[in-house]
Formats: sequence, structure tokens, C-alpha cells
Amino acid sequence: MKKLIYISCLTFASFAISSCKKSAIDFVPQDQASNTTFWKSQKDATLALNGCYGYLNNAFNNAYDDGSSDNAYAQYPWESNATPIAAGNINATLDQGYGSRYTYIRRYNYFLDNVSKTPMGADLMKRFIAEARVLRALTYFDLARTFGSVPLLKVAYSDPHETGVAPTPEAEVINFAIAEIQSAVTDLPASYPGGSTTETGRITSGAAWAILTRIQLQYGKYAEAVTSAQKVMGAGYQLFRVNTLAPADTQDDFGTYVNFANDAEKEKFYKGLASYEQQFWQANEQTSKENILVSQNITNSSYEYGNGLRTLFPPGNLGGWSSITPTQEMVNAYWDKNGNPFTPPSATTRASNYNNGTPNAAYADEFKNRDTRLYASILFPGTPWSRFDSGYKFSWGKGGGNNSVTGYNFKKLVDPAFTQNDWDGAQDFPIIRYAEILLAYAEAKNELSGPDASIYAALDDIRDRAGMPAVVQATYNTKEKLRELIHQERRIELAAEGQRFFDIRRWNIAKDVMKTTYDITNSPVQERVWQSKFVLMPYPQAALDGNPNLKPAQSAKGY
Repeated sequence: MKKLIYISCLTFASFAISSCKKSAIDFVPQDQASNTTFWKSQKDATLALNGCYGYLNNAFNNAYDDGSSDNAYAQYPWESNATPIAAGNINATLDQGYGSRYTYIRRYNYFLDNVSKTPMGADLMKRFIAEARVLRALTYFDLARTFGSVPLLKVAYSDPHETGVAPTPEAEVINFAIAEIQSAVTDLPASYPGGSTTETGRITSGAAWAILTRIQLQYGKYAEAVTSAQKVMGAGYQLFRVNTLAPADTQDDFGTYVNFANDAEKEKFYKGLASYEQQFWQANEQTSKENILVSQNITNSSYEYGNGLRTLFPPGNLGGWSSITPTQEMVNAYWDKNGNPFTPPSATTRASNYNNGTPNAAYADEFKNRDTRLYASILFPGTPWSRFDSGYKFSWGKGGGNNSVTGYNFKKLVDPAFTQNDWDGAQDFPIIRYAEILLAYAEAKNELSGPDASIYAALDDIRDRAGMPAVVQATYNTKEKLRELIHQERRIELAAEGQRFFDIRRWNIAKDVMKTTYDITNSPVQERVWQSKFVLMPYPQAALDGNPNLKPAQSAKGY
């Protein structure tokens, strides 16, 4: 699907949806010639549907949402809105994807209004319609959880500004999205065998249930989220695991940081390290059963637009920009190797141990015997990364040269197979993977009825894949205690994947965690400000100018 969808997206966009930047919510061009000449074959419908999948393009930018949270710092304000959002400089000058999402709403509606004109089999027609409906539901969910009440457009509009369309209450938008997916899922296959008309990578029934799980969890519909998650859990998905270690998997010596009791413990660690790291590599995309919905990327072609995290995450001495870097709070969040909360040193002690770039022995103690996913996800001073550059060990150069501001870099989601060119990563970015569904099930089930064996099993599956021990049930034996563990496990497992921004809002903890963040030397990185109205983003000014009906809702949000 990679070339077909992205190339077709360009084809359909230029053929059927011109003038797509004219307003905050774009209008359908009234080109009767295109309507009478385009919808004539199954190929036309396929091209049009492929254009709808453009919404999933460039999902690697979701990593910037972590930069808008306490997980990370985004240092370049010209790259994204993450820098001003984290600092509390939130106003109508920021867009946050409002206009682009309505471009796709318009595209879905145009497709759904016209696809019935196409001569094609009834079953394929139903499947095409179901795919578009799920994509539209996902887009409305993203709009609603970001902006709250938004105009709910179910058909293609001809008014260039939709000046008469008032925003629909958030709850009603979400109910619409849920109903759309529930209605469409029965017309979707569990998988696609490949080929020109049945491409892998499209919306499956499993993806629809996974999207539904995310929506229901976000809005506290716990019983429904449990049911939807169980549908996914019974659909054959599995966490990615490396069962046999290659020599390259053990070339980095972590014995400096981890005290292995025996060879079996050492092997478990390296398998966990490889499993967590390599699930995001292109080489494993065809065999992994973990990815449920992804943003597909291509490279080395005339239509090249690759995964940019190879550029955004690594430090300057590896050709990266250090655009989005982990905060100290993110590093502190990783468990110790026994799965217990880590107690960090004080900020002043850490700065003293770092010793102005010449760390003493005590500095390394902070990173000893920690969660395997710390070593798979974060570059801290002294970290080896021979997969990327033979013999490489990370050292932090404070200031300039595309260096991290926090003192740390992400290595998670970076495929070492792509090391030459900016934006050249061809690996897919996970929009929803099976680990998220296990976490969603655990959270929803715990909120619904408290701890039980199925919750521990879901969490232990995630931990075991990373080479970590099972949850100590005697310690986490109440709803409140298990809630804390699930929240922490979710933060660790999904770091840099864009979920933390929304999690701290739905858990109502943003006021507690959006604080000034500091680097290794205890120098301030960014002063962060939180106001209750920041739970929802403001409509952008272009949308307000185009649709005056948004203004009362903007005021009601406190902007």
C-alpha cells in the first residue's frame, strides 16, 4: 500500500479536491466535469479512497505531542507548536491541525457522497465505505479531544466558509464517531492479502476496534472499552519478541549498568532490549503482529517522504537535530530492574555528580539496574549505541551544534538502518500497537471493577516482552495502587508516541506535572505554565474568521 496510497493521495487531491486552503473548513469545488468523468470505474474509487488515507501520513509528528507534555522538550518553535504549548503560550495563533483535519473531513464526505456512482461489487463497495467512515470517525475523535465542540459535517458542503454551521457539543461528536465505527466494523476484513485492490495497511476490523478502544478509554466509557479491547485481544495480535539473539544484539556492553545474577538473567535482559528496540524497525514490519494501525513511510523514490525521527531524535554528532528530547522527569519515570519505582538523586546531587561534563562514578549509579526500556529508549551520558555507529557512546555537549538541551536524547523509534539522509527513514510509525490495547484493557478493567487476574496478565505480557519481572500482586492489590502502576507503565511503554499529551489531561494531572523542567546540571530548560482551560486547545484564528459561530464556543473555553 505504501506507494499506492501516497501516490494516489496526490492524484486524488489534485484531481478531485482543488483549492483546499481557501478556508478553515474547506469547501467542495463545484466542478461538474470532474464529477461526471471521474466516478466511472473501481480504479477511480480506489484512487479516491487512497486519498482519504493521507490523514495517516506523517504521524511521526505525534512525537511533538510528547514535547507538549512532561515527557519531552521540543527546542525549536519553528518546527511545531509544542514549544509554546508547553510554556503555556496558547492562543488562537496556534492551529494544532484544525484546518488540515477539516480538509480530510471534506475529503471523506466527498468520497462518501459520490462512491455509490461507481460500478463495483456490492461487498467491495461496502468495504470501501466502511474504511472511509472509520477514517472520518478517527479524525472527528482527534478534533474533539483537541478542541472540544466542533462542527459536525456529515455531507460535503458547498458554502466556502460553512458560516451557518455551529459547533456540535463534544459528547455528540464522540457519540457519532463511536456509532460510525460500530456500524462500519462488520464490513471490514480482519486482514488484507495484498494486491492492487486489497492492500495491506488499510483499516481492518482489528484497527476499527482498536480505534474504538482508544476513544472509549479517553472518554471514560470503561465497560465499552473493555469489550472493544477484548475484540482486539482475540484477533491474533501479539507483542513483538526477539526469541533468538544475533551477535549484533549483544555488542553493546550494558554490564556496566546492570548487575546480572547469571547468564539466564543476562539473556533475558538482551532479549527484552532487542524486542523493545527492534519492534520499530522496518526489517520487522512484515512479520510483526504488534502494529494495528500505522503511518506508512517510503524512501528512495521520486515520491520520497520518509520517517523524520532519524533526524529529529539523535544528537548532532550523529547527524540529528535533537529536536525532541526526554526530560529529566521522563528519565526518572522508568522503573528499577525489579519493576519498582525509582528514587532519583536530588537535582543538586545529580549536577554535582555530572561534574561539568566529567561524570564521577556516582553519576553512573543513577542509571544502574533500571527498566530495560530505559536503555532501549534513552541516550544518557555514557550510553553505547553501536547499532547506529560502531563504538559510539553518547556524551552530552551542552549548547549549540544541534545538541540536546535536557542532556538526553531519544533512541526509541530510530531505525539504525537509515543513517544517511534527513527524513530518509522508511520504517512505519505506530499509530496504535497491541501494547496500547493491553494497557487500555488493564486501565479500563481496573477502573470498572478493580484488580483481577486478567489485568495482571495484560501488564505482565508487556513487562515480560521487555525482560522485566511480573507485577507484584501483593503490592498492587487495590484499584488505587494498580491505577498508579498502570499510569506509570503506560507512560514508559508509550513514551515518544504522542499519547502523554492527552493522558495527563484525561487523568487531570497536568496541573501537577507541567512544571519547570531542568537539565542534568540543574539549569532551567523551560518554565512551564498550566491553566485549566488548556485541557482544550483554542480554535485557530483562521477558523474564527471563516465561521463566526465558533466565537461563543471559543469564549466558553476561556479563550
